[in-house]
Amino acid sequence: MAKERKALVVHYAPGEESETVAALTDHLNDDWRLLSTSAMGGAGGADGAPQFAALVVIEREETKTVGGFSAG
Repeated sequence: MAKERKALVVHYAPGEESETVAALTDHLNDDWRLLSTSAMGGAGGADGAPQFAALVVIEREETKTVGGFSAG
C-alpha cells in the first residue's frame, strides 16, 4: 500500500506553548509515525530565551475511502 509523507518544521521554546508541537502531536495521534528528524539549530528569542527548530518527516499508510468507508 502507498505511503503518505509530510515534512513539518517544528518550533520549540521551553515554557511556551507551540502550535507546531501541538500539530505534530495531533499527527502522531492520527496514525502518523516519525520517519526522520533533523535539528535546524537554535537561537535566542526577543527576550533572550532559547528557541529551537527541527525538520520532522512523518509518514502513514495512505487510506482510501469508498462511500465513506475505509478500503483495504
